[in-house]
Amino acid sequence: MPNIEHIKCHKCRNILLSDFASIYSSALCGDQKCSSYSTKNFAFLHEDNLPKWIRLKIEEERWTRGKLYCENCGCKVGTFDFVSGRKCECGNSVLPPVHFISSQVDVPITLNLFQSIK
Repeated sequence: MPNIEHIKCHKCRNILLSDFASIYSSALCGDQKCSSYSTKNFAFLHEDNLPKWIRLKIEEERWTRGKLYCENCGCKVGTFDFVSGRKCECGNSVLPPVHFISSQVDVPITLNLFQSIK
């Protein structure tokens, strides 16, 4: 069975993140899941357990804003913004500041989806 927890660069398939489940942010707005947190466009990450290469890039930019690039091929895979505090679509919460762009990375299949395909 393939490892479904990795996030890989869409261009070169380099593993960017090996434990997606531990830092993926699927925050809730009120009682229902906000559509801003859909992995259709972005995969938001918790700040607490970021991989070393992302933390180094954030510290290099002095916790302001910047872009995340694949260490292997240089493709832009995400961004971070600790300045703006962008709100979600429903306006009830602030989106996590670090995210991968879903079209630039291979986002893992959730275990439930993988089991339903079998």
